[in-house]
Amino acid sequence: MNKVLKRYIIPIVSIIVMVALDQWTKLLTLKYVEGTDGFYIIDKILRIYFVKNEGMAWGMLQNKQIIFIIITPIVIAFLMMIYYRLPFEKKFILARICVLLLTGGAIGNLIDRIFRGQLFHGYVVDMIYVEIIDFPVFNIADSFITVGFAMMIFSIFFVYKEKDFDLLFGKKKAVEEKKEEAANEEENETA
Repeated sequence: MNKVLKRYIIPIVSIIVMVALDQWTKLLTLKYVEGTDGFYIIDKILRIYFVKNEGMAWGMLQNKQIIFIIITPIVIAFLMMIYYRLPFEKKFILARICVLLLTGGAIGNLIDRIFRGQLFHGYVVDMIYVEIIDFPVFNIADSFITVGFAMMIFSIFFVYKEKDFDLLFGKKKAVEEKKEEAANEEENETA
């Protein structure tokens, strides 16, 4: 049961919770903020208001929703492949969290692109504006993607070594070394 919990239940529930949180905040924005000037959470610093984003981050690639609708499922499939190729060890928890954050954010924005507006001409609901630094308006899914990507970059440079990436991409030597390490640990436990 522990193996099923780690491999399937935790990642699925995590993604469902992220997508639900993202969609809930978007529904609240559409219900209470759309058509208004929004409101401040912190005066002159953090503001909530509705923006219809028909592109990607910072409004790039406006009105190219078909590209996102086609590419996003491919990216999600690739992320899931990475998730299940990673060894299920404590060392790779950070990598797993990165993949789950990226996947949850991608699914949240994909749902918007498909179901909001017209087919292939949808939009993503953005609502969070950090006014003090004039940062582009974003949403919860964007936050998951940004945090996941930042954690991934950090872990690439400071946590994982080249042999860890060899494991991910199936290089024979790394896989054999990993099996040898596991066998040695098993011998030490029985001794």
